[in-house]
Amino acid sequence: MTRMARIRLLSSCLLGLAFLGGCGHGASSPSEKAQSSATRGQYLVDHVSLCNDCHTPHNPDGSFDRTRYLAGVECFIDVDPDPGKGCLNTRNLTPDGTGLKNRTDAQIKEMFQNGVTPTGKALIPVMPYWVYHNMTAQDADAVVAYLRTVPAVSHAVPPSEPPWAAPPHPPAPIDPVTIPSPSQDDPSAVRGRYLATMAGVCLDCHTPSLPPGGARPIDMSRPFAGGRDFQPGRPSPPFPPHLYSANLTQDATGLADWSADDVVRAMKRGVDRHGARICLMPSGPAGALGQLTDEDATDIAHYILTIPAIANKVSRECVAQ
Repeated sequence: MTRMARIRLLSSCLLGLAFLGGCGHGASSPSEKAQSSATRGQYLVDHVSLCNDCHTPHNPDGSFDRTRYLAGVECFIDVDPDPGKGCLNTRNLTPDGTGLKNRTDAQIKEMFQNGVTPTGKALIPVMPYWVYHNMTAQDADAVVAYLRTVPAVSHAVPPSEPPWAAPPHPPAPIDPVTIPSPSQDDPSAVRGRYLATMAGVCLDCHTPSLPPGGARPIDMSRPFAGGRDFQPGRPSPPFPPHLYSANLTQDATGLADWSADDVVRAMKRGVDRHGARICLMPSGPAGALGQLTDEDATDIAHYILTIPAIANKVSRECVAQ
């Protein structure tokens, strides 16, 4: 085995299995397993699955309020200016009585992987449980292990306002067969596929939307083609009234002329291949994706560059004119 192969094998083991005690020659103690599992869970929650971005309130300057980390956000999305209408609220994920303290591990996983609450109701599918359904059991356990360790914050989040309502049944999870697959001879891209489409939300954000009430919120006949509107008609200066996710496929309207280094730069530094800043995406040094490990960012980039071309020209306007 070459030195580089040994390094890659060790890195893969550390990132994917060490928190289970599955690497090395000796078995880890239960406490060591719990500690490493929670560490993996924190990395997923903060930088891959992006739970923090939706469940932590912001300060007036736009930074995260770390005193209310994962305590839920009231009016995370507002689609109606009238009082009492339009606000989508995100849940408190801390181990407080108003959060997840009284939920079992199985109940927590059932919510974020299958969209079903302990009372049997479906969650509003803005929460991408239909993506996280394909997360490995080890990573799902790691997320729960970490959520048990965060500081408890008392915050009883009210129900979301109309027109937000849970569907009668959760949308069907994404069938992995419908997710573009790289060659198995490219282990970096294979790992990137998992991070971008099962543990993370690149697929969710960069796939066109379907009308509400369908099988699921995104159009899996056009994966990664972009065009999902993250600000539908509600101007929020200095941004324009519509902000669309980019086409990440290998089409001229997407990333056909990008290199892996370009994709890594977009995630880690928050700028495109021409040096223009990328708006909305949680990239750059202060963003969640900016803290990805270099290996994970590279693996995701290698996967992105294998996605078949789909023509879909998307507006990249970032600031209102």
